[in-house]
Amino acid sequence: MTIKSKGKGKSGGARVITHLFIENETVYLLSLYDKSEQNSISDKEIKDLLKLIK
Repeated sequence: MTIKSKGKGKSGGARVITHLFIENETVYLLSLYDKSEQNSISDKEIKDLLKLIK
């Protein structure tokens, strides 16, 4: 999911990393970061975040 930041144009903004458990209908916010500070998130970083909620 991408979010626009005010005044930063089309490529500016933030990214939200979420995880949904269908059985419990629970959404976990795993990470939120500004695209100007971090371009992308690696598979390893996503796996590490998922370990936090298990």
